[in-house]
Amino acid sequence: MLRTTSITSSSTETHGTLKLRPSAVQDSPATSGFPITTDLTSSPFYDVQTGPTRVVLPTFTSLEEERRYRKEHLALVFRILHRFKLAEGIAGHCSVRDPIEPDTFWVNPQGKSFALMKQSDLVRCSAEDGHMVEGVAPTDASASSIHSQLYKSLGRGPEGIEAIVHVHGPHTKAFSSLGRTLDMISQDACAYHDEQVLVSFGGAVFDNKEGERIASAVGKDKKIAILQNHGIISLGRLSIDEAAWWQINFEMCCHAQLLADAARRPTDPVVEAGPEEIASTKREMGSSEMGWFSLAAYIEEEEYHSGGRHRL
Repeated sequence: MLRTTSITSSSTETHGTLKLRPSAVQDSPATSGFPITTDLTSSPFYDVQTGPTRVVLPTFTSLEEERRYRKEHLALVFRILHRFKLAEGIAGHCSVRDPIEPDTFWVNPQGKSFALMKQSDLVRCSAEDGHMVEGVAPTDASASSIHSQLYKSLGRGPEGIEAIVHVHGPHTKAFSSLGRTLDMISQDACAYHDEQVLVSFGGAVFDNKEGERIASAVGKDKKIAILQNHGIISLGRLSIDEAAWWQINFEMCCHAQLLADAARRPTDPVVEAGPEEIASTKREMGSSEMGWFSLAAYIEEEEYHSGGRHRL
């Protein structure tokens, strides 16, 4: 079973308290700089990894260091989404809460290529009303509306959010038109059990009223909002990495669901996992920590392709 922890230097329970890196923790080239520890039981992955070390979530010596980390990983997320062919014209927006001023968030300017995103391209907006507080490049009105109201409504803490991802994937768009949630037909789907919500289509989003409506429908216990006739919004409780993984993985799950539905004969039953199997799989595959780590290989790959340009 995965053990829960916190990724931030200002933890979700103790905002503003910096955590110093224990002496047992070290960076590991094998995990693209993700820290590992010899203090095995301190890792949230203690039960699912073997060997003399375990992966742990990053800690930071200052909020400035954490801000830089969050912005760089947000830039990497855009590049990863492009590599998964989830960039569609000027559509799509992703954001992460600012650790220094947590009532603000960093988001992409509209029209900037996902494939070329740098941390310096990001702009910062208020979670109160979406108003831009840092940067000059225009951002999508639907991004400032939806993201601001989700951050404002859901807050921080164990039931709050730290990151949001929304893109227009082909399989999530198709699935969103069916008026249903995923069947529990795979272990990946189990990660989303009871954590999907359907949100009716409200047309294009240009003001905070629509953002308020979506935020009200999502509530505090969901990781995926299925925007009908539109696509999905994925939420990260700990990190932008987590939110990105839920987006990518849910796209894969929708693809699998559509394939299964197309292949099933009228007389074929839907074979779903049992309640105990769903619950145990969700505990291991559906935690925020596992969501964060599941993106690790793609972060490593994109750091290689970027050649450091995402840090500029």
